[in-house]
Amino acid sequence: MQITALDALAQSVGANRIVRGRAIVSVVGDAARSPAEERELREALVGKALDALTQAVLGPTVVA
Repeated sequence: MQITALDALAQSVGANRIVRGRAIVSVVGDAARSPAEERELREALVGKALDALTQAVLGPTVVA
């Protein structure tokens, strides 16, 4: 399981579940948002990651 902005890199290192993050410099955040909005964004990404862990996968799977 990896949260990243670089899907291809995560696949090349063998991550089986990949959740797309926001940006390279701030994968699970966005400095342009208010603290409350950024927290919502982070909670949504972590929620996607937790959901991805419950899915059976046969190979690298990107969760957008």
